[in-house]
Amino acid sequence: MGLALGLALGLTGGNLVIHAQQDPPTRPRAYAITPNDRITLPAGTPLTLELLTPIHTRINSPGDEVVAQLRESVRLADGTLVLPRGTEVRGTIEAISPAKMPQRAARLQMVFDAVTTDLGQQQIAAVVVSVDDIGNEARLRADRDGTVSGGRSGRRTVQNAINGGWLGGIGSSIIILSGGSGAAAAGTLGGGALGGVLLTRGNDIRLPQGTIIRLTLTKPTTIAL
Repeated sequence: MGLALGLALGLTGGNLVIHAQQDPPTRPRAYAITPNDRITLPAGTPLTLELLTPIHTRINSPGDEVVAQLRESVRLADGTLVLPRGTEVRGTIEAISPAKMPQRAARLQMVFDAVTTDLGQQQIAAVVVSVDDIGNEARLRADRDGTVSGGRSGRRTVQNAINGGWLGGIGSSIIILSGGSGAAAAGTLGGGALGGVLLTRGNDIRLPQGTIIRLTLTKPTTIAL
């Protein structure tokens, strides 16, 4: 028995007490993002989305959440993958109004400002460029603020004019309205025709699940990978 052990036994009355050395408790390490884990997408980068939540201008309201997913992966010019296909993109309805009479089309403004990655939600700055309005079989082009308009239905306008008894009385001279304000059209119409046009509502916007929405980034956006 060594000298140190003998002294220990003497000091403890012959009962050996050994305290095992324990490692200090470990703390979970936070995920550290290094500069190499960040990629910046330039302004003008296109994003093609597939809508997951249906939208209708006669049903939805401002502030409603909009959820979509990337229909196509987002890559840098050198092929580096930044956001894979299926990445969730979230936004809200900023402004919305249903179609009204006479000839007032619906309007819709959506703002998409976040993508969901393995690191959580990350902010983006993007504007809507176009929306495929399947209900009206049309591609709606957005204005500078990302607002799309449902437009007008020439077919419905003509049908309402027919119902007003105008087209049946002018023989072979048929006028197809293709734009212009109601006031401008009023100068060329009369009686039932004008009534039929004024009772024609513009197009509402119906966006079912799967609708294609095209965005573009408005400023450089950094994504943490």
